[in-house]
Amino acid sequence: MIQQDPLNFVAIGKKHNPTEYAATESYDLTPYTGNPYCYSHPGVLAAYGVLYGLHPSDPAQCRVLELGCGDGNNLIPMAYEFPESHFLGIDLSPVQIGIGLKSIGSLNLKNIQLLTRSIMDMREADGRFDYIIVHGVYSWVPPEVRKKILDICRSNLSDQGIAYISYNVLPGWRFNQTMRDMFLYRTRHMKAPGQKAQAAIDLCNTMLKGTADGKSVHDMQLRFFGKTLRDFPNVSSYLLHEYMETHNTSFYFHQFAGDLKDHGLQYICDADQPDFELDSLPPDTAAALEEISENAVEVEQYIDFLKNTRFRHSLICHKELDLNSDYRLDRIQHLYAATEVVPVLDSPDSPIEEAAAFKTSSGRKFSTTDTFARIVLHRLSKIKPCTIMVGSLIKTILQQDYPQTGPNFQKQAEKMGHVIYTLFFTGVLELLGAGRQCIPEAGDFPTASPVSRLQAPSRRITNLCHRTILMDDDMACFVLARLDGTRDRNSLCSLMTEAVQTGLIHIPKLDTRHGEPIQESMKFQLASILQQLPRCGVLINPHGQTTRELPEGQQK
Repeated sequence: MIQQDPLNFVAIGKKHNPTEYAATESYDLTPYTGNPYCYSHPGVLAAYGVLYGLHPSDPAQCRVLELGCGDGNNLIPMAYEFPESHFLGIDLSPVQIGIGLKSIGSLNLKNIQLLTRSIMDMREADGRFDYIIVHGVYSWVPPEVRKKILDICRSNLSDQGIAYISYNVLPGWRFNQTMRDMFLYRTRHMKAPGQKAQAAIDLCNTMLKGTADGKSVHDMQLRFFGKTLRDFPNVSSYLLHEYMETHNTSFYFHQFAGDLKDHGLQYICDADQPDFELDSLPPDTAAALEEISENAVEVEQYIDFLKNTRFRHSLICHKELDLNSDYRLDRIQHLYAATEVVPVLDSPDSPIEEAAAFKTSSGRKFSTTDTFARIVLHRLSKIKPCTIMVGSLIKTILQQDYPQTGPNFQKQAEKMGHVIYTLFFTGVLELLGAGRQCIPEAGDFPTASPVSRLQAPSRRITNLCHRTILMDDDMACFVLARLDGTRDRNSLCSLMTEAVQTGLIHIPKLDTRHGEPIQESMKFQLASILQQLPRCGVLINPHGQTTRELPEGQQK
């Protein structure tokens, strides 16, 4: 029975076969908590499309489909961010869909629909989508479903549309395949998900203890694997669904690219493109790989061999489209720039503006002698993680730092644009197809996004950069949940004081500042919280105006 919904999505009854029953039961019994995947965000996909010569839809007015959406934690924040766009997510698990629908109801979102539905039931009648997202699905389904996913990308992707597909890749996944085989062997006679997960965890810990002092490559891989597991909030769910599902297939990148070609599609790039750029390699190595490669696919395949790549986030489009990533200012000037890097000072007394070294969020340090690059990174780091349109950034810098440019303005603008383009492809600057809604400082009535307020009790927050923020401060979570724009700092301070006095929030070694009331201590703590939250990318303008330009006071 076909039913038309308000967003023009077609809902078809779910198919039932043994494979789908098994998958549904697995996720119903042990739901997998979803996360925001920044690489799948329409703003990221749109920016890559522009950089490769396409004309993708504005993320603020588009249609997005996610196959295997789980509990909707990837799609729901997008729906909040872009109220004029429409979102459809489908998943086999009614339990996970139910979790997502509850969140949608709490946020009162009208532009998103989650359906309990099979990927195999998608039809051309469902319409065309500007962006299709398939994260954590492609390697975990049988061949016929992988084929169907590519069919959907061909039939349901708009003419200039972009699809995102992530999957396990060889040769790097070979070690993970060994771990999967080990877990499956250990649990081959077990049926209960909890028992299987605990047995896998115990065996992994045994292996880690047995190789704690080992220095072989395999020993080091085991320790890295163990560290990866410790980073997950729900290890049991992760192991069951990542490693112990019925299907888990890895393949070489060139095989994936070949399958795309067979379906009338083509590879654009990886959403983590800097890792697959020849410029990321020593010059001699890059030159040698380029010489033996006939095309870009072969280059990236050799890079996979070199870097032992185990996971990819491939962006694809229709094969009829012409792709060209050559730098052009008119391509990037309407994109939005942001950075996570911070300047590294030679000494505490050194002026920030003179810093030539920077540090990424992962701790990697780098330096640059290029004046334009330094100025761009300094400007963006002051407002991080907020965005500014590239054209405005260039204009502001040239007018304020190079007022003598005059008739050479366009030439200098081209030069600075190329610097921004290069910084993006070296991974130290972000380019997006839409500006972020976050603001760089808290106002008189601090306001957080409804998504982050809803998630605050869980301590796992989706920020406006579409990333997960882990908060380990009970009081910070308490405050975040109450930043609805109706309370000033005095009101928030009173709520904090009451929470401490009633025992709702316990603060070990509470500093009452030499006998001063708890409220005085809360004032200092609130000031600290409201200083940190803007850097987390969760605060918004209470009047609903998106920050597009450099904020007042940051332009000089």
